[in-house]
Amino acid sequence: MKGRIKIHGPLGVALFILAAIMLGQGREPFTTYFYSFAWWSYILTADALVYWVRGESLIINRTRTFLIMIPLSIFCWCIFEGFNLRLANWHYISLPPAFWQRWIGYAVAYGTVLPGLCETAHLVAAARSRYFRAVSVKKWRPSPRSLNRMIAVGVIFLLSPLLFPRYCFPLVWIGFALLIEPLLYRSGEDSLLHDIEHGDLSRILNLLAGGLICGLLWEFWNFWAQAKWIYTVPFFEELKLFEMPLLGFLGFPPFAVSAYAMYRILLMALQRGTAWQRGILWSLITIFCLLCFAGIDRSTVVSYIPLVRDLPGVQVALKGRLQEAGMERVQDLLRKGVSGLVSSGISLPEAEGLIQKAEMITLKGIGIENYRLLRATGVKDLPELARQDPELLTQRIHAMSDHIPNPAIVRLWVHEARKRSQ
Repeated sequence: MKGRIKIHGPLGVALFILAAIMLGQGREPFTTYFYSFAWWSYILTADALVYWVRGESLIINRTRTFLIMIPLSIFCWCIFEGFNLRLANWHYISLPPAFWQRWIGYAVAYGTVLPGLCETAHLVAAARSRYFRAVSVKKWRPSPRSLNRMIAVGVIFLLSPLLFPRYCFPLVWIGFALLIEPLLYRSGEDSLLHDIEHGDLSRILNLLAGGLICGLLWEFWNFWAQAKWIYTVPFFEELKLFEMPLLGFLGFPPFAVSAYAMYRILLMALQRGTAWQRGILWSLITIFCLLCFAGIDRSTVVSYIPLVRDLPGVQVALKGRLQEAGMERVQDLLRKGVSGLVSSGISLPEAEGLIQKAEMITLKGIGIENYRLLRATGVKDLPELARQDPELLTQRIHAMSDHIPNPAIVRLWVHEARKRSQ
């Protein structure tokens, strides 16, 4: 009923407040999975707000659609993760060392993409209907030739990033919309092109605005999380908002349109298919996602949660004392600081050495293994890292180990160390 707040709204708010407090205190599982806690809190709250304004919502009135949207969301985002195996535009840092924990984390996080976008678009639509007039334009009926051209451009936009990743990476975010929308239009399914045909831009604008809002939320919550992603986007490594290069926010609105088109065509396939065809499709989706998770582990993950027990160059007895004092992770050392470690019974020289190591290990997700590689090349602290030439440092690491961080990651480490040393 319009004007009523459903219980999942306050629950979402309470869950977010709890997650934020626990993140500040370094409590698990909130430190590792804060991003997912934040997004599911938001989805619950946004859905309740939509119901309050409109008297209907995705969770309340279309529960089955909402539940189907979650695995389709995982699949759709895995497609972009597959592209990133070639593009290497983002990397994950400080993830759990156990693969099953990472894979559950991937699924829970990726499952928020479509629900988050849809709930935000619904919120935008509710606000527009209350405060703004519908946006209309001159009606336009796409010709068969124009539909073919859109499909061709979509194919080119999706192939170009794979062939020329350094220069064409932005095209992937709009390519699927250009490819899929004409197919939906021709099939008679719900399509944004049908909206344009009737002169109505409202839904497109809702999606574009929802994509931008979600982009800001994605980056804001990711910035505060400990398990997170970082960017190594060519030509845009300097000017950033949170972890994202500033111009990168322009990709979120077209991504929302592409994600919506992908969702619609998958839903069409499920609705039109027979039982065994749906079973085959779900099986293929599952296999693809699992293969994608394995590819992410192999190519996109830079580091795992750094643990005190794995600290190199620290005596076993000292590690034991730190763990007995409740400091299991390297981030716990930074939270304590030198004074906190000294008050815990650690000598001042030992405390200063531990903080020096912790600052290095946690810098943009260097992690324990990469820290060992840097130590082997003679780079043991942030001032020394700041003095390095990224290309020469990458070459030295390459000469010593088969485990070679992406050169862009090494460049990011050096750049961040220089910022810290200023």
